[in-house]
Amino acid sequence: MKKEEKKYPEPIVGALIVNKEGKVLLARGKKWGGKYTCFGGHVELGESLEDAIKREVKEEAGLDVEVIDKLLFQDSVFEKDFHKKKHFVFTDFLCKYGGNNSSVRTNKEYENEFDWYTINEALKLDLAFGTRNIIESYIKYLETKKYLDSWKRCQADFENYKKDQAKAREEFAKFAKMDMILQILPVLDNFEASLSHVPEDQSKSAWVAGITHIKRQIEDVLKNNEVLEIEVKVGDKFNPEIHEAISGKGEKVKKVLQKGYRLNGRILRAARVDIE
Repeated sequence: MKKEEKKYPEPIVGALIVNKEGKVLLARGKKWGGKYTCFGGHVELGESLEDAIKREVKEEAGLDVEVIDKLLFQDSVFEKDFHKKKHFVFTDFLCKYGGNNSSVRTNKEYENEFDWYTINEALKLDLAFGTRNIIESYIKYLETKKYLDSWKRCQADFENYKKDQAKAREEFAKFAKMDMILQILPVLDNFEASLSHVPEDQSKSAWVAGITHIKRQIEDVLKNNEVLEIEVKVGDKFNPEIHEAISGKGEKVKKVLQKGYRLNGRILRAARVDIE
């Protein structure tokens, strides 16, 4: 007695093709009783699902599409719309087409009646089995993508906010000590003024050495806090960005009256000079 051959559901791929305007391509399928359907067909042996849908769309509609995502898994068990008694297992894809809408060329499996439809227009058509499910899945896909994009924007905004706050805290930390440093600078000025008036015969005395040591300690504290002296020499060209002219007229520094300083690259106090 001959053993009966087992039969299995047939794997089918379908493509909801969306153009640049967001419209979907549907056509009347002869095998589906003239109802509107998506393009698609059988998966060949050794062929991936994505390769199958690209090939089927090219064969049935003449289009080269980009596969975006899987939309839906569904089956059709002896569906009355189809012209034969078949059990299909569908994998439906969302595909993107960016070319000319008039490039569609349907093959003999479709009636010469096709068009690009908005989602609302498509839902009003006489749709074949499963096609409505694909379109409704696409609507959910768009809603999910909308919420996901919104969430990503919120996340990006929050990350930018954190970066802005971190930068603001960094800037605050850099310049919060400005007032204190401005109070220290006159003390350093006084030490320098005192040392400039030390008699020659006392320049190596212990008290002068002590004052010099304290002055260096203050300078080290300032350097450790990113406070740097603005280098100014007699004969330098007057620069109003770093110099404050106390007296004289001209374009050159005649005498440095008081040192200037920068804090983290910003002018903390301009150097006071006489010009000529």
